[in-house]
Amino acid sequence: MTRIHSYALLGATALFAASVAVPPALAGGMKAENRAGAQHAAVQQQALTAQNFVLYATNADLFQTEASKIAVQRAQSSEVKVYAQQMASQHANATSKLNMAARQAGITPATPVLTVHMQQKLAELRNASTTSFDERYITLLQEVQERELRLHNAYVRGGDNATLQLQ
Repeated sequence: MTRIHSYALLGATALFAASVAVPPALAGGMKAENRAGAQHAAVQQQALTAQNFVLYATNADLFQTEASKIAVQRAQSSEVKVYAQQMASQHANATSKLNMAARQAGITPATPVLTVHMQQKLAELRNASTTSFDERYITLLQEVQERELRLHNAYVRGGDNATLQLQ
């Protein structure tokens, strides 16, 4: 396995690990709302080119990093605060590694941006009540991580750059 494959695999593995690494005490009784956001719809409507894949993945990482920064400040549970700090760090690192792998594959990564949908979700998170904040944060991250994992899986199956497909 090449170093590029290792970086891409590390990113995908981190996403998967993050999606199942919700502390057990926090996961009980939560329902994933599984709403398809504007970014997910865009992925379905556009060809999943290497450039699009890198942009969508880094946008999702940026969103999760920003949501986690909010949670570090607002979470009521120390367990959620620790989890949020880990997520902020992991997603910032995943973006860096994916961008490095993209450059090595000959792709110039675009600067990640928060879509309007993402900005709305962050605003909802900032405005969540103190009593519902922890559950809302965990549920939101689960939703995003599920979509991001689907994105990674779709690119592995049908992406246009063998280096980023994790073959």
